[in-house]
Amino acid sequence: MDARKIAVVTGASSGIGAATARALVQAGFELYLGARRQDRLREVAAPLGATALPLNVRDADSIAAFVGALPAAVHLLVNNAGGALGLDRVEAARDEDWIWMWETNVLGVMRLTRALLPALRASGDGHVINLGSTAGFETYPGGAGYTGSKHALR
Repeated sequence: MDARKIAVVTGASSGIGAATARALVQAGFELYLGARRQDRLREVAAPLGATALPLNVRDADSIAAFVGALPAAVHLLVNNAGGALGLDRVEAARDEDWIWMWETNVLGVMRLTRALLPALRASGDGHVINLGSTAGFETYPGGAGYTGSKHALR
């Protein structure tokens, strides 16, 4: 890669998001990482020379502040932020768990992608990668809320 391209990774404070950040820095990207857990995010970002920014994909103000702190041109957005809550059967499901999962796993991806479209277009070759789960292909007992949101993401 001749010039350093800009990559943004959400949910980068642990797991697949952190591993994605490490792989992208090895590939030569300049990184901007977002997550709710700032202490853990800084631990991931520091050794990579990445910029760590607070981000809650369920919160419009947080998304606006995050996007406002990014460069004008972004080459890659990796939507990784997500999660699962509860294993209750539908008859015992908690509305707040399903709302959290849909706002994070589906609406958060849409909102962040929409907010970053001008920067992705400005790069001239912007790409978006949405990381899902096997739950977007298969279901499991007690997973209706999560698998439904991951099917929607897929």
